[in-house]
Amino acid sequence: MSSNIYELLNDVKTDMGNYKIKETNDMENKRWKKAAAKNIMGTGKKKKRWKPIAAVCAAAVVLAVGVGSAPLHYVVQAAVKSISYDIASILGIKKNLEPYKTVVGKSVTANGITVTLNEVILNEDEIVVSSTREYDEKITDENKSIIGVHVYINGKSVSDGASGGEKQEGDKTIVSISECDISKDVDLSQTLDFEIQFVDYDNMGKTWDFEFSSSGEELAQSTNTVELDETFTLEDGTEVYLNKMTDNALGQKIYFSTSTGECDYDLVLKGFDDCGNAVEFTLSRWSDGVGRLNISTIQNGNLSDEAAELYLTPYAVKFPEQSGRLSNDFKQAGEEFTIHFR
Repeated sequence: MSSNIYELLNDVKTDMGNYKIKETNDMENKRWKKAAAKNIMGTGKKKKRWKPIAAVCAAAVVLAVGVGSAPLHYVVQAAVKSISYDIASILGIKKNLEPYKTVVGKSVTANGITVTLNEVILNEDEIVVSSTREYDEKITDENKSIIGVHVYINGKSVSDGASGGEKQEGDKTIVSISECDISKDVDLSQTLDFEIQFVDYDNMGKTWDFEFSSSGEELAQSTNTVELDETFTLEDGTEVYLNKMTDNALGQKIYFSTSTGECDYDLVLKGFDDCGNAVEFTLSRWSDGVGRLNISTIQNGNLSDEAAELYLTPYAVKFPEQSGRLSNDFKQAGEEFTIHFR
């Protein structure tokens, strides 16, 4: 398994309902913000690298709520090949995504920051969001805001976790990509009226709100779903059931459940396709007894269009029971299996 810290911290998701809120004073908040920006987001010298925005949010969760019973979940985000506001370019996808995306192109200015919602794509159980932030002044560790994304439909919050990455372009601009998980009771294959709210975590009263309509129907129709019947057992005896795999222009996902209804392990499926290319799926989501592993493209790139079979082996490592250093000591959790998906 890779020891790249960006792979470990790139996307962190947690169910806030399982935690208790711990109040912090202004001095503690400022001290944490400065330390987090320096240690996790960088000092600004490496402006050409995409940085994991959710890593800082995870640190905020640890500070604000302490250690809870639910595990944090990590997933490798797609590597960004170039600076662009286009989702396909940002995610390094060479396929034409024009039929599936909604170009919003709206901007809202508040408190010296202009947020532009560039475009969105509805992809099964998530919404992919491209946005930019323009600061009136030069971006520094002190004025750089930690921005989260909340999704509403008909005034009801449907966000079920979010992840993504960002990149600073020049002195005043940040380009971001966010993947927001949507509650499983929402059907994204139909046309829906959305409100996306960008929230400044340093000042919860500061928001940038956007309204638009979008549909995931065309992408849903072009998504290939393969039923799976694979099982492996974790060290604590929990059985993991791989239920289905989906394949479309944005990538591949594998959905799973467990015998206990819980998932206390970070999971990885690693192997090759029938073209000889390395393939890896990493844990992206665990919510209400259903988990998801997304294909990782950081090291291996996007899955070949020529591939028709995957040969994967499961690996697992237990999440820390308390806050602390994440373990990268993955151990094989089952035998190799084959997925015929095209």
